[in-house]
Amino acid sequence: MRDIPGPVRGKALAFGAGQWLSELPDLIAGLERDWSITVGRSYADASEALVCEAVQADGSLAVLKLCVPGRGAAALHEITALRLIDGDGCARLLRFEA
Repeated sequence: MRDIPGPVRGKALAFGAGQWLSELPDLIAGLERDWSITVGRSYADASEALVCEAVQADGSLAVLKLCVPGRGAAALHEITALRLIDGDGCARLLRFEA
């Protein structure tokens, strides 16, 4: 099982997302297959989501961010903001599933 930072694990449990925690390995494996990425280590300082290094099929670096479910529309708001900003001063959103 991938290292899940304590704050992320705690937030998931507080929001009733214990099943999400147990299903993370399968979720990550499916995204690796479907998105042609290889997921690496998780970032230890994450607090709102599981955030991991990733490498795309062409070798370019990326980040996989899996938001803790049950937080209302927080993830959708973040997706909208990243789409509008389009990488200007922050990470560029490459792909998402809501």
